Amino acid sequence: MSQALFISGLNAQNERTVYYMRQIPQASYANPAFMPGFKFYLSVPAISSFYTSYHNSGFNYNDAFTKRADDSLVFDQNKLLKAMGSNNDIGVTVQEEIAAFGFKTGKSYISFSLNVKGTANFHYTKDLMSLLINGNAPFIGKTVEISGAKAYGIVYSEAALGYAREINSKLKIGVRLKYLYGAAALNTENSKVTLTTDPATYALTAVSDIHVDYAYSSKIKNNKDVFDPRGITKNPGFAFDLGVDYQVNEKLSVNASILDVGSITWNEKVSNFVSTKPNNSFTFTGIALNNLFSKNSSNDSTLNHLLDTLKNKFNVDETHKSFKTSLVKRVNIGATWRLDTRNLAGIIVRNEFFAGSYNPSVTLSLNHQFGRILSGTVSYSYIDRSFTNIGAGFAANLGPFQLYAVVDNVIAPMQLKTTQTVNVQFGLNLVFGNMLKKKKDSEAEYPQLTPEPTSKRVMQQ
Repeated sequence: MSQALFISGLNAQNERTVYYMRQIPQASYANPAFMPGFKFYLSVPAISSFYTSYHNSGFNYNDAFTKRADDSLVFDQNKLLKAMGSNNDIGVTVQEEIAAFGFKTGKSYISFSLNVKGTANFHYTKDLMSLLINGNAPFIGKTVEISGAKAYGIVYSEAALGYAREINSKLKIGVRLKYLYGAAALNTENSKVTLTTDPATYALTAVSDIHVDYAYSSKIKNNKDVFDPRGITKNPGFAFDLGVDYQVNEKLSVNASILDVGSITWNEKVSNFVSTKPNNSFTFTGIALNNLFSKNSSNDSTLNHLLDTLKNKFNVDETHKSFKTSLVKRVNIGATWRLDTRNLAGIIVRNEFFAGSYNPSVTLSLNHQFGRILSGTVSYSYIDRSFTNIGAGFAANLGPFQLYAVVDNVIAPMQLKTTQTVNVQFGLNLVFGNMLKKKKDSEAEYPQLTPEPTSKRVMQQ
């Protein structure tokens, strides 16, 4: 039985460049129907994978700042607003794989993984940003709708059990069941707000319908919030992934997956802020600046007074009821063309669903097996209205070790001022029993990127 060490740590939030790296067991995270080419693999605790990503569909650094003739930088609000779409998203994701293993039994493959995940997304409109940047002057005598702005943040742990099955020589299906236990959440269930600016006084009249849920598992020690790991079992949830992989002929295969269909129920340390009179209006005339700098009044007290006023005027009540947050669902649809035993070309159309909208991306990739030591992949993606996303990944065998790393935007460090999306992942796995097909003794041994159809192997025999 052969053995080697493989880097692991595919994150379920990143299914682009790594999607067709079938020589890596964690490619099954992106599609549970993908069966690893090893009889057994084990993630190494404490040194397994780490993944982080950032995306911003609205703007980049160069959209916000302009350099003057004297090399000084100035904030350019007009340029910034011009770069934005009507609806935009900004977010970050972090994941650490605690442990994972998988093994083959007959025509089936069983896997288990334990991960800690955190993700935050903010969906905002161009009108909202215009109001924050330019104030209400551009909207004099007008009513502006800034509804649609939504915040979503969640930190949770995930224990997942995966099962893949080869139905016949062409069809494979897979499912992954996940038990979730939450640590923290912030979710705007509703954020309908309209603002009208009086043409004479510039006063703002607002009408809102707000519903914000918040939860955090913690305990108080020395007047500080300290994360309590015992509390996360009080916020349970369930989710699942589904996948299918179909071999059309010797060269072409098609596949699809839907990931993170599920939710978490939050019961511990819950707060809800809900408008009791959604159609109630409030006219805001501003704050006297001298109040902010008064010797008899602190900034905190002035701000707290404003918040209390807003809460009372808008009739927002605070309750402590359990609530649910859905995970950010993703759908992948792809196809591959096997050029030869060393090269595999692929395409993936990926859709991410959040805040009632979806964020599409398209990725083209080419995987190549250089030899028994090194395999690699390159990709090109359209992500977040950006066309400058060139990805790369590799897995290198160095004796018993094989290093692995993948990024979806390899040029991001060189173009930080124009980058709108970037991610990186790496880790360590131990695998046993390479099942990938070997060539004849008269030729060099190179593992195939995808096994040949069973029907063809029978004919060759």
